[in-house]
Amino acid sequence: MMINRAIPSAAALALFTAVAGAADMTPMVTKAPPQAPPSVTGYVELYTGWAKSKDAFTFCDIGGSCDSFGDKFDGWVLGGAGRVNYWWAANASLQLDAQAEGTSYRFTDPGFGSGHFSTQGYLVGGHASWRDPQRGLFGVFVGAGDVSSGGIVGGGDMRHGVVGLEGQLYLNSMTLYGQAGYDTTIGNIFPGLDGLHAWFVRGTARFYVNPNFRLEGTVLYASGGYDFTSVFGPPPSSDMETWLWRAKAEYKFASSPFSVFVTYQGSQTTFDLSTPTATESLRLTDQRVMGGVRLYIGEKTLQWNDTMGTTLDIIDPLGVPSAIFTGGGGMSASDARLKRDIVLVARLDNGLGLYRYRYLWSDVVYVGVMAQEVAYLYPASVVQGSDGYLRVDYGSLGLKLLTWEQWQTLAHATGVPMSAQLNSPVNSLGGSL
Repeated sequence: MMINRAIPSAAALALFTAVAGAADMTPMVTKAPPQAPPSVTGYVELYTGWAKSKDAFTFCDIGGSCDSFGDKFDGWVLGGAGRVNYWWAANASLQLDAQAEGTSYRFTDPGFGSGHFSTQGYLVGGHASWRDPQRGLFGVFVGAGDVSSGGIVGGGDMRHGVVGLEGQLYLNSMTLYGQAGYDTTIGNIFPGLDGLHAWFVRGTARFYVNPNFRLEGTVLYASGGYDFTSVFGPPPSSDMETWLWRAKAEYKFASSPFSVFVTYQGSQTTFDLSTPTATESLRLTDQRVMGGVRLYIGEKTLQWNDTMGTTLDIIDPLGVPSAIFTGGGGMSASDARLKRDIVLVARLDNGLGLYRYRYLWSDVVYVGVMAQEVAYLYPASVVQGSDGYLRVDYGSLGLKLLTWEQWQTLAHATGVPMSAQLNSPVNSLGGSL
């Protein structure tokens, strides 16, 4: 009986020894740990294209009639950006941005010739984010920059700062990107206008046809207004609204660090101003088609970059092309060098002349002042833009820029010449042109 019991035990021991020996002879196979991303990645880009802008201005007297006029401009765009991302911890990264864009608009007039004006802006910013490359990221961003217009509508220089929250969600072949923030000017724009501000939200969806070919769509909405100080009487109230929409396609060459992209972008900014006697509405629409090239540094496919590399950017509402145009508020380009067909129509008791004229780029006839003359008599009401042209704060003078038709309508309504109305002790126009 003891021998019979020993046989199964011996067989089990032999089987265990054979299996152990086989295990010792077979190499162990383990799953490779995930590859850590490079500590520093980034890209630089350059793009160019065509732009078309148009503005529409409407002026309405309270309880009276309304007048509308506008202009159109064609332009050439040149811009660029550089971004770099640094992983300072296993799931945390810091990204730095620098971006700039300028648009040169040309006009041609048979009676004068041709010329141009430009708008430009730049922004320097940064992002701090926590990131899970398999799921998404959450972080904060901040930036500051300048925008300036050639003075066609509004104009002047604006230094501004932007801050907000952002997040991304990675869904296999799609990335969803959202931002919410606040953009505001820093310092006064000109006498009587303290600044401009806007809250905004932005959403972007990126779809990857394959790891090196993506389609992208973006929508941004901003709402804000201008902050006026009281110059003569209570300050006006204002509202500003901006929409931006963008479609983009990008393809990266598999064996090269370069990619090419094409972008369509549209934007529209509406500015509404209300005073006790009138309302004004200014709307500018901008559309542009652009193409460019990117050079990636330390990065792989476009989809890899989206989850592991330089994936963030900033669209600041005050730097949107249509907002740059309207950013100067009531600051009108009144430099004599920008005008033609100039005729004196009235002289005020304070020494200022009122002139009928056309801008170089438009056939609309206006009545207003000459900045050089205002600078001599009332220098506090004039500023010089970065383009060298002078701009006048009509509000600080108690005046308003009018079209020739508005000027004639006001004169015919009373039967008294406008020059007599403006110089009378009791101004029937409430101190405005």
